[in-house]
Amino acid sequence: MRLFVGVEIPADIAADLYPLARGIKGLDAQTPENMHITLKFIGNVDPGLAAEIDQALAKIAFEPFDLRVQGLNVFASTQKIRIFWAGVTEQPLMRQLAARVESALRALEDGPDMDMRNFTPHITLGRNRNAARATIEQAVADHGDVSSRTFTIDRFCLYESHSTADGPEFRVVAAYDGTDGPNGTGDTQNFRDDEAFLERKMLGEIE
Repeated sequence: MRLFVGVEIPADIAADLYPLARGIKGLDAQTPENMHITLKFIGNVDPGLAAEIDQALAKIAFEPFDLRVQGLNVFASTQKIRIFWAGVTEQPLMRQLAARVESALRALEDGPDMDMRNFTPHITLGRNRNAARATIEQAVADHGDVSSRTFTIDRFCLYESHSTADGPEFRVVAAYDGTDGPNGTGDTQNFRDDEAFLERKMLGEIE
């Protein structure tokens, strides 16, 4: 299972952001359904560790907070722009939540090998396949003042990433509201049902 932790973006805001990348030739635009803000990338883990991660995340307390999309930017090397993204307003409570997620994962005895990059809150709009640098830079210049309505983050999610012929797909397998423990949102049990299925499959009980 390839996992990461993130927060969801309202559907209407994601739909408004989609055309910014969709019109750039050579850029693989992120579908609105896949848009999110990553708090921590975890990577590939076995089903047993996935269950431990779920339990650790369910214990995290946090305060809901407000965000707003603000501006465009890129992640780039000297040779190539890699990611075209939208930023969000600075929010200390989100940074606090990201830090608590990382701390909870690091506390696991046999925890995952995690991405060590600094936390830069962003919404990926597109991944560069062969778009010209100048084209993406022009899009940033033309739409750099993009913003959205304010929206509230009152839960965070554990996502599973699947590779498909049309690109990655992200599925929420558990969600946590920080107040009512493992079953606060009703979604965590769904993940544990998936976990039981995966364990049975690995044992050969299910084809």
